[in-house]
Amino acid sequence: MTHYDRLKRKRLGDVLVDEDLVAEDAVITALTEQQKTGRLLSDILLEDRAIDEFALARVVVEQYQAPFIDLKRYTLHKDLIEEFPAALLHNAAIVPMDRFGKQVCFACQEVPAEDIVEQLKQLAPGGAYFYVASSVEIRQALQQYAAVTEAAVPIEAVGSAGQTPALAASDLSEDTAWKELFDSANEEILQGLDEDEEPGD
Repeated sequence: MTHYDRLKRKRLGDVLVDEDLVAEDAVITALTEQQKTGRLLSDILLEDRAIDEFALARVVVEQYQAPFIDLKRYTLHKDLIEEFPAALLHNAAIVPMDRFGKQVCFACQEVPAEDIVEQLKQLAPGGAYFYVASSVEIRQALQQYAAVTEAAVPIEAVGSAGQTPALAASDLSEDTAWKELFDSANEEILQGLDEDEEPGD
C-alpha cells in the first residue's frame, strides 16, 4: 500500500462530521457547491467559516496520519515547482516541496483527489508523498513561486490576495499552541510510518 492509498481511505466531509467539527448540513451544502464549481471542499468550508484554519489542519494531521510541515520554515525550490502546471497546483492547493529520487513530496491542505494524484504521477513516477500545511501558507507559496493568470484559476478559489478568503496570514504567524500541537502530532505520526512509505526509500 502506497502512502496515498493509506491517506485516501477517508473522505474529508465524513471525517469533519464524525468529529463534530462541521455540521452535516454545512458539509452537504459545501459538497453541492464543490460539484458545481470543482473547488476544494476545504476552501469552501474555510470561506464559509464553517471551520477555521487551525481545526482543519489539525483534523487532517490526526485523522489521515499525515505529518505537518511549516512552509515558512522550509526552503522551497522554484525549479521543482515549475515542473508542475501552475493551474493544477493552484486548483488542488498543493506545493511541491522536495524530490527524493523519483518521488516528490508535496504540501497540501486536504488529501488530493485521485485524479489529481494521477496527474502528479506523470512528473513524479516514483510516487507522491503528502505533508499537511496551512492553507494560507500554501496559497502564499503558490502566489510567489507558481503565479498564474486569472483565466487559469478561478478567482474565488484563491481569494483576491492569493489566500483562502476571509483568512489573514497573521492569524497563524506566531501561534505557539499551533506549533506545540503539531510537534506532538508529528512525533507520534513519524514513529508509526512504515519504512517503505518514507521519502527516499
